[in-house]
Amino acid sequence: MGLWTPPDLPPGRVPVRPHRPEHDRLHVAFRRTTTRLHDPDDGALPLRPSPAIVLHRADPDVVEAATASCIAPALTVVEHAFRSLPPERALAVLDSALHHRFLRAADLPALAARLPARLRGVVAAADGRADSGIETIARHLLGLIGLRVTVHPFIPGIGEVDLLVEGRLVVELDGKEWHDPEDAFERDRRRDLVAASTRYRTLRFTWRQVLFEWPAVEAAVLAALAA
Repeated sequence: MGLWTPPDLPPGRVPVRPHRPEHDRLHVAFRRTTTRLHDPDDGALPLRPSPAIVLHRADPDVVEAATASCIAPALTVVEHAFRSLPPERALAVLDSALHHRFLRAADLPALAARLPARLRGVVAAADGRADSGIETIARHLLGLIGLRVTVHPFIPGIGEVDLLVEGRLVVELDGKEWHDPEDAFERDRRRDLVAASTRYRTLRFTWRQVLFEWPAVEAAVLAALAA
């Protein structure tokens, strides 16, 4: 569907299927009443959960709705993301679904109704303006520690930034595993110089830092705000 999804493996872990991307576990929805699943490659074998396969029990109408495309409806995909991922990562999938218009704000109450009460507040925090999942994750986790975070504000002389924390700390996030082209690198550093000459300070974090080194990210943000 093209939605943002988090990687299943942290850096350094050997993937189960080395020829597949880290985030490419296969998630299979099946009817709740099904008693036995067969392996698609060998019908004589059962299909069981494994490090490469995640099984999700679903209502029959969900499975029937996916018959043509073999992809579950977006609302179901996001619901099961909340049931199988940490809340901030599931929220990132939801933000991506809103951003790409697979879901609308009007769908959020229906999603919240399908989930346990503890997750409904997370659904209410959805914001479809996020360009990448790590923006959502950083915004949500910083908000949980009581910081005021603005998404994509426009700052005169600097332009639009990813996040603005407490009105004075610019947080820029690299959502790519690869390096940006040289011109983008130069542009970003020029923006940092402008910010440094004003009342703003800039911190930049990579997707790996946000996903797998969050305590260090949080500590850097708090230290910058305390300076």
